[in-house]
Amino acid sequence: MVWNTLEAKLSTPRMSRYLQKNQNKHDRAAEAYVHNMKIAESLVSIFHVLEVSLRNGIQKEMAIEYNRLDWYEEWNDPADADLQKLYNKIADAKRALGARRVKASPDNIVAELSFGFWTSLFNRATTNKLSKPLMRVFYSCPKSMRQPDKMRTRLNKGRDLRNRCFHHEPLLWQPLMDIHRDILEVVKWIDPSLHAWVQGHDRVASTVHEWMTWRDAPVPSPTPCQLQSAPASTCFAHPPNELSSPTDTLID
Repeated sequence: MVWNTLEAKLSTPRMSRYLQKNQNKHDRAAEAYVHNMKIAESLVSIFHVLEVSLRNGIQKEMAIEYNRLDWYEEWNDPADADLQKLYNKIADAKRALGARRVKASPDNIVAELSFGFWTSLFNRATTNKLSKPLMRVFYSCPKSMRQPDKMRTRLNKGRDLRNRCFHHEPLLWQPLMDIHRDILEVVKWIDPSLHAWVQGHDRVASTVHEWMTWRDAPVPSPTPCQLQSAPASTCFAHPPNELSSPTDTLID
């Protein structure tokens, strides 16, 4: 039985949420899990574009602000605890690159740093020092929206959904389309042409629509074969007394 395999190999705690949300119907819960995987798959490309364009935009503006490609070295200052905390993450990235014998160049360091690092630059503790170059990243954003607090809110929601997606957590009961809209708008503020391009490859709306259509459709009645108490004879497509010819046989 599919459900027994899913529960055994993916764990009872993981699958219990899907079971609870589907009236403890195993077949429905298993199908809901498939919808969750499809939505997660469709979100990957959106998060890919958001993360790479955000970090590259920040790299560009920070290099201009500090007039050096390794701008992060300016943060190695124990006198500034907030920036030093960020630099410690960069030092971790350098060590990770070194362990793999990869050169700790600015490009490699930028790629090594996590999405959580880049979104943390928008925290209140550091935006008063970094807001000027950070806000330049979103050059197409209307002035009324180009504020650290508003960017922080959108990026944090996007990061949380990304983490749920990449850690294979349930997505079906998140405000998917609201967050999806906000993420795409951030991409548009980074570069309208990039936004237009990614829209042509975006499958989130269609996968969410498929999920909602399935979720809201009437649940079909179980067939006799799906009922544990059903007699075995009722599971044949053609009961024995309805065989099409004397040569038809039933193979055990």
